[in-house]
Amino acid sequence: MKRILHLDYAQPTGRLASHFGALARGNAMAWLCAGCGHVAFPPSLTCGSCGARDGAWIALSGRATLIQRSDMQGAAYALVRFDGADNAALVRLKNPEITTQRGALLPPENESGLWLELEEPRNDD
Repeated sequence: MKRILHLDYAQPTGRLASHFGALARGNAMAWLCAGCGHVAFPPSLTCGSCGARDGAWIALSGRATLIQRSDMQGAAYALVRFDGADNAALVRLKNPEITTQRGALLPPENESGLWLELEEPRNDD
């Protein structure tokens, strides 16, 4: 049995307002833990390494390296590590026909989430 579910909700941003504001502009803001120096993108309210809640926002370049990708009909997703971050993130690929291992963060279009545009292959002739 197939059911369609439509959701309309507002995500409270709270302490993550800087992160979501930057994402809307296509920029990457990570959380630098004051306790252990772990850099998290996407950030969380507590450090995934030491559990501390204090830290500071830092800007990342928004470029990432693919760790693993999954392609399906109509969509492709990848586990990536953003340059400067210590954790991995799940992104949707904007241009899955490209097979390179590097890409850059994009502002979300009509769907929320993290979007990555893969770099065109280089001709090093």
